Amino acid sequence: MADLTARNREHFDQHASDHLDDFGALIQAAIDEIQARRSWISTKLTDAKTQSGASQEVRLLDYACGSGTATKALIPFVTQAVGLDLSQGMVDQYNKWAKEQGYSPDKVVGYQHDLLGEPQAGEQSPPPEALSNFDIAVISMALHHVSDPGKMLEKLAGCLKPGGVCVVLDRVPSDHRPELEIDMPEERKKVLSTINKHGFDGEELRKLYQDAGLGPNFDYVVVEKPFEITLHNHKLYIKGFISRGEKE
Repeated sequence: MADLTARNREHFDQHASDHLDDFGALIQAAIDEIQARRSWISTKLTDAKTQSGASQEVRLLDYACGSGTATKALIPFVTQAVGLDLSQGMVDQYNKWAKEQGYSPDKVVGYQHDLLGEPQAGEQSPPPEALSNFDIAVISMALHHVSDPGKMLEKLAGCLKPGGVCVVLDRVPSDHRPELEIDMPEERKKVLSTINKHGFDGEELRKLYQDAGLGPNFDYVVVEKPFEITLHNHKLYIKGFISRGEKE
């Protein structure tokens, strides 16, 4: 589904600089949820790590990083964060934030990269260490945009150390689709064409995790407070979940 990938890249390149207007509340809620559940994600995230040194190395892969949802949540507790996103515009926002926070590229760095695709013209491949040997991989509010979620989880598993943890935060499926009830101009409706799947239930995701070699200690938790998004000045509320599983 190369056309889906192209639509996502085009949309997020176009809206990288203003994506917080519609999704700022959702992103902050995801940051809060990930950080609050850090000890559930991994016992390696229980102690704050300083930039100058730490008792153990903990590497985070923030996939489909956007402007850095998982990184912002977990950067105090990891020794390095690497962001990957198919949108160069979003990667620019990620690296801009890191620089503004005073992080060196050795601590926080983002690259344009699609784990399911071929490199784009002019795109430099990330160094090998940016694609492997991670303790934790997080894909936040993005798996529903992916053409093949099962293959994506396999790719994320390949980026993890044995025993590493893969975290998915996304939408609970529902028959109610409030985004379809809004009268929006065609230009604003384009975001709906970037979506492949409208959520994942626990049993479906358990199977995807197991097939990807991420089945051990799988857990799926529905987030108590609905996530808020804004589309064309309309506030919408969707149920979300967070899940985790470990690489075999």
